[in-house]
Amino acid sequence: MKLLKAFFILIRYPNLIYIGLTQFLLQYCVVAPVLVSSGEVPSLSFTGFMLLSISTMLVAAAGYIINDYFDINIDIVNKPDKMVLDKIISRRWAMAWHTIFNMAGVSLGFIVAWKIGQIYLGFTQVICSLLLWFYSTSFKRQVLIGNVVISLLTALSVVVVGFYEKQIYESFEAILSPAGRKLIQIIGVYALFAFIISMVREVVKDLEDMIGDSKDGCRTIPIVWGVLPAKRLCYGLLLALQVLMLLVEIRVAIPGWYLAIAYLLLLVQLPGVYTWLLLRKAHLPEHYHKVSSLIKLIMLTGILSMIFLKIYL
Repeated sequence: MKLLKAFFILIRYPNLIYIGLTQFLLQYCVVAPVLVSSGEVPSLSFTGFMLLSISTMLVAAAGYIINDYFDINIDIVNKPDKMVLDKIISRRWAMAWHTIFNMAGVSLGFIVAWKIGQIYLGFTQVICSLLLWFYSTSFKRQVLIGNVVISLLTALSVVVVGFYEKQIYESFEAILSPAGRKLIQIIGVYALFAFIISMVREVVKDLEDMIGDSKDGCRTIPIVWGVLPAKRLCYGLLLALQVLMLLVEIRVAIPGWYLAIAYLLLLVQLPGVYTWLLLRKAHLPEHYHKVSSLIKLIMLTGILSMIFLKIYL
């Protein structure tokens, strides 16, 4: 039981649930309703979608494992009590699971792509796997690059659902169709939301892990630029998030989606303001950890807002 618990900690199972939930809601609250209302049928069957989602989660789990593998020296300083690698799970087994998950995730991606007749889409998972490897070995120790890579991959976990939909990949005419335009707009907004909120969290995590990162020679934003500039970057990103939510609210006010507006105000924008206030006062690792946890909550409420699209579309 202890080993099983350690394994789930190693693969960051709550984050995998976030990924699966995001893709499920996007497929069945956005993609399917938009296509059905236009007289179309989704490219992916339920089985195909589940395989794609499992593929994404497997590649992500492999990424978390390899990240911990190369972060042992950092984690000894930053979170010694939470470490499972080298304490409960050996490095050899960690690398074995990383390889198994990557191979399984990439293989499933190609199977789904082959099933819909677009085999090249399988390379999406290959690219994600490679980026996660280089992030763990190099990118995360460089200024800004690691933050941007992870944020792009977070956004890609949203966009990948659209990649497998023929209204986006099939032809230029399909893209310009009402269903195609609507899908691109909605998926684009959620991908942008995912990128912005992930960037904020990545910088906050760098602030939280400064001590261990500096001892390991990492050149993260707060170490190279300083704590205040790192915070200012987060302020700017939080402001961008508020602007994005305001634009969405203006857009959905036209058809009268007032319940959705109230939801975004109370459960996305106000927590965003509270995050800004907490971040201003934060100066200890435990303070930044609290901010990071709040950002994860905003990510969840943002994801759950897709339910309103199911109601209104």
